[in-house]
Amino acid sequence: MEYTRMSTKDMLQYCDEALAWEEFGPVDIFFFESVKRILLGQCSAVEMPAEQEEEPDELAGVTAPIPAEELLDYEESSTQLENAVEAETFFENGTDYSVAGNPDGKE
Repeated sequence: MEYTRMSTKDMLQYCDEALAWEEFGPVDIFFFESVKRILLGQCSAVEMPAEQEEEPDELAGVTAPIPAEELLDYEESSTQLENAVEAETFFENGTDYSVAGNPDGKE
């Protein structure tokens, strides 16, 4: 079987013909529209990561192992974890909750 590449013009025509098919769903349509945009140079074929400010790497210059005790403050870490868990739930800390009734009606 011989391998030949389609020209950009042929690929654009193929995308246009495919987009005319009524059987296609939203994912298929998105795919062919994306291919057309890439071929027309409207967007890049490779997704580039968003420019973000990088946090400084505190361990970049370390040449010897650092003991865990120096890296972690367990008391501070546990407090941060408790605060994060409390912020992500709808239960209030220190409040007692009970089930109002049995949904089956059985005791």
